[in-house]
Amino acid sequence: MAYDGLMTAAVLSEMKNSLEGSKIEKISQPETDQIVMQLRTNTGRRKLLLDVSPQGSRVQFTELDFENPQTAPNFCMLLRKHIQGGVITAARQHGMERLVELDVSTINEMGYSQLKRLVVETMGKHSNIVLLDSESGRIIDSIKRVSIDINRVRQILPGVIYEYPPVGNLSNNRGFGPTTNAALENGAVIPDVPDSCPEGIKTFVYIAGDGSPKDFHVFRMPQYLTEYEERQFPALCPAMDWFYSRRQSTNRQKQRASDLSRHINSLIDKYLLKKQRLLEEIKKADDADIYRLKGELLNANLHLAAPGAKKVKVTSYYDGTELEIELDEKISAAKNAQNFYKKYAKLKSSRKEKEAQLASCEADIDYLQSVQVMAQNASTGEELDVIKDELAAEGYVRQRSEQKKKKKSKPSPRRYKLPSGLEVLVGRNNSENDYITFKLAQKTDWWFHTKDIHGSHVILVCNGTDPSPEDMYGAAAIAAWFSKGRDSQNVPVDYAPARYVKKPSGAKPGMVIFTNNGTVWIDPKDPDAKGS
Repeated sequence: MAYDGLMTAAVLSEMKNSLEGSKIEKISQPETDQIVMQLRTNTGRRKLLLDVSPQGSRVQFTELDFENPQTAPNFCMLLRKHIQGGVITAARQHGMERLVELDVSTINEMGYSQLKRLVVETMGKHSNIVLLDSESGRIIDSIKRVSIDINRVRQILPGVIYEYPPVGNLSNNRGFGPTTNAALENGAVIPDVPDSCPEGIKTFVYIAGDGSPKDFHVFRMPQYLTEYEERQFPALCPAMDWFYSRRQSTNRQKQRASDLSRHINSLIDKYLLKKQRLLEEIKKADDADIYRLKGELLNANLHLAAPGAKKVKVTSYYDGTELEIELDEKISAAKNAQNFYKKYAKLKSSRKEKEAQLASCEADIDYLQSVQVMAQNASTGEELDVIKDELAAEGYVRQRSEQKKKKKSKPSPRRYKLPSGLEVLVGRNNSENDYITFKLAQKTDWWFHTKDIHGSHVILVCNGTDPSPEDMYGAAAIAAWFSKGRDSQNVPVDYAPARYVKKPSGAKPGMVIFTNNGTVWIDPKDPDAKGS
């Protein structure tokens, strides 16, 4: 992340005119490591965000909305007591460090003017917000207290004299972080940051192929130009709003995908355990014939079994071998023989039932593994919601009350254009796989799916024309990408005319059979990647 001393200077330059002289009207603490101040400035009301989270530490004006807790945390109450209603008289950066100081003039209970200082240290996991008494330099309190058992050199505790953090040794250029230095090595031109730039500072944001934000700075970063999309903003604070809100959304999406993936894994484990138990029960049923044999031989040799005997030795008339048969001494030999026949019949009947259950269990595992791939490849929260709805509809998870009320979403498969202009459709879940294969695909279209690897159905829409080899390879590469094999090379992809793809009766969503097919081995290609 490029939020270094240069970035701190730039954002302060952009805010300085509005910040100095502004009145603090409201203070809230939406998160444990965030403070939001409502300011009345010379340019209107603005929100000042002080964020000291490890991955998003920064100071900026923001237009984002925040949800406040019903009960304000202690540090928020302390700030309200000491600086709410005060005026920010000065805003400055300490050297070229990632540290902003706000001097706040307030009136105490006795009607005397007092000067407090709010220090915001935006230093990754060591970030903090510290309120000081300006005259004594003593700490009133901080959003994160640092005791001696956490840091033996520098404590952040009420009553302690505040000391600046030790100067970091990030680089030979003070205020420049590793990302900035990498940009310099690649020929970047670092702009001069004026003391005040209220009209805004041009900002460059870099975006990955999946839409997630990668980095940003107030100058062009050459090391990102080949791999990432560049987007320019006329001002820094709006760029930061865009960057951090989307990064938070991306992280939330990844967390939701991870949670769903874990849940699907637990379902798969449950069915794998069921499969193991069924296999063990089927193995036991394989021994059914021994009980039939014991019943036959015991019936033929009732005279050898003495009353109350626990076992009897008989000779098999099939192969002449001697067999020892254990008996229940409480019942007669004839009754023992009947019990052996009953056990044989029960195991035989059980085997057919268990084999049917095993086939159903294996279908469940296969289906859930395909859903797992869809969840891992999902790129939006809406796609994850549709997958959850599908699992609920198939009875794998309990349907929530809001799901019952919610309207069924219309299928929205991914759509891509090949260089030739032909369209490629990709199912985002198994229900959409069925939709594009059996509802949208025409007889002249081509169907693609990775061979023996779970993944999306892909339809090459041909509009009645014969696709070129390049079109076929292009669609196959997309099918390889939207599969479990996306991180592999030389992935096998089956293809067939859509008219030869059929759905067996009673099959689960996404499950098909096909004929007249061929197979191509191809490297996966992300159709959303830059230059695709």
